[in-house]
Amino acid sequence: MKFVIVVLDGLRPDQLHQAVTPNLVELSKIGLRLARHTSSFPSETRVSSAALATGGHSSAHGIIGNRFLANGRSIDGSSLSALLTLGGECGGVLTATTIGEVLAAHGRAMLSIGSQSQGSFGLSSWGSWQTGAPAFWVHDPSKFSGNGVVRRIAPSFPMLPPDEQPARATIERVVDLFFSFLKKEAPPEVSLLWLSEPDITYHMFGLRHPAAREVLHEVDRQFGRIFAWWSEKGEREGVQLIAASDHGHAIIGEKVSVLKHLQRSGFKVGYELAPDVDAAITAQRVVNIWARDREGDLLTEMYQCLSEEPWFGVAFSRQASDGAPLITNTLPLSAVMAEHQRSADLSFVLADCRAANRNASPDAVYYDGTYPIGVGMHGGLSAQELSSLCILAGNAFRSGVVAAPTSIVDLVPTILSSLGLPLPSTVHGRIIEEALQDGEDSGQYDVEDASVSIASSARRATVFRELYRQRLYLRGAAVNRLVEPKNVKPDANPTQLKA
Repeated sequence: MKFVIVVLDGLRPDQLHQAVTPNLVELSKIGLRLARHTSSFPSETRVSSAALATGGHSSAHGIIGNRFLANGRSIDGSSLSALLTLGGECGGVLTATTIGEVLAAHGRAMLSIGSQSQGSFGLSSWGSWQTGAPAFWVHDPSKFSGNGVVRRIAPSFPMLPPDEQPARATIERVVDLFFSFLKKEAPPEVSLLWLSEPDITYHMFGLRHPAAREVLHEVDRQFGRIFAWWSEKGEREGVQLIAASDHGHAIIGEKVSVLKHLQRSGFKVGYELAPDVDAAITAQRVVNIWARDREGDLLTEMYQCLSEEPWFGVAFSRQASDGAPLITNTLPLSAVMAEHQRSADLSFVLADCRAANRNASPDAVYYDGTYPIGVGMHGGLSAQELSSLCILAGNAFRSGVVAAPTSIVDLVPTILSSLGLPLPSTVHGRIIEEALQDGEDSGQYDVEDASVSIASSARRATVFRELYRQRLYLRGAAVNRLVEPKNVKPDANPTQLKA
């Protein structure tokens, strides 16, 4: 048995349409669609890359965001060299065992081909490229591999256009390299192909722009080449085909600068813990704050300053020495499986725009960063950001639809168990028994509401979770305002805030 996993970066499952994505629609008809499949939190690409590689949430693998602080320095997860500086820390760059490491330890191989950032590619194929397995990062095929097949194939392809947007030629190269490899070698036990679209185009134009539709159609066309190979040959040879995405997208409705807000309020904050900075911050959809003195009053004062704003969503803090959240009126990071030694002291999700404008689009959210209003964004806890695609096809899987909760972290244990390999102790996910031909699926799912809330005199914050087969699954978050926040627009409806 072998697996080919095709990741379509940023694709929401509700975007599949016969006229735009006919190949993915056809796969969903003949295969098995996981109807309640979700990302990990935060729903960012580097976090998802590590989750897909390890079968663990950030509390296991330690990649807590696209950017985060370690040893007082800002780590840009898109840079492999920045990530490698974490190697001296206890546990290393990733603090969980990857599928690549398990395969290598048992004499198996993993083929990795991707067009995402260098850091994301390194994380998704961690433990594979270091052992000489074939790894093509399309922007520089020699970067990750001394593998002989890679070195023979790579020179036959011209350089890609730099910073191509939309990345049509780039995603085509992923598929071209896959077929070039198959001409030289049989596919190994696991092949991971990561297409960086439609995510790039969504960040440029949003989800409803004509260019986004065109790129999504191109993504489906490139996937269709793999689907055709599988239908003609791969399926007969016992290859299991998985089409998946790492996260979904919301839409940037309004922009804020949390750093400037805190600086205007008198706090000494910056992007790193410099001598004149009391707290460091990273921000996009999730805002993370690390304080130099976490035991003092600074974090509480910052929380009180921030929580009055209409863009402030659900807040979390790391565990204090007594086991309680470090900051009163916040939920523990463990509530979203994100408590790690690298975790921020205070984390919060920027809110749904309906917090301040009831006429805002349901998927419009606040955002802190460089992307413009109206384009796609992810990272938070909204249903749109968490919603992810997953379709399984092959003789190992049933066909139809599974409505049980599943997550990106469930893929590693399902694949490893199907290959007869052991599951690492750091795996958080479960084997998706309902998907397997020899598994059990009565169609009746005993799903328990495991939502958690925290309340103050002004607000109640809730994370919607489900407990299924002893695993937690995230469904979203909300804040009920008991006191109207500052700076609410005249047409706002302050009663419901979805983060």
